[in-house]
Amino acid sequence: MRRPAWNDGPVARPDSPVDHYVRRGDILASCTAAIARTPSGPAYRKCGRTGSIWRVVRGGQIPATCLRRI
Repeated sequence: MRRPAWNDGPVARPDSPVDHYVRRGDILASCTAAIARTPSGPAYRKCGRTGSIWRVVRGGQIPATCLRRI
């Protein structure tokens, strides 16, 4: 889970500082999404896929490609 650095703005980046790790099986509640836009394409490549949506959860932000919906 990443937390935006003081100079990143409201959306985390792939090189933003890691706040803490989320383990497989953890249940996260999120209804808010932050969209990171870049002129050249997807904002990140995490968990084997590209994307630009970060899910805002308690404690920080996590790439939406790394989450599985129930």
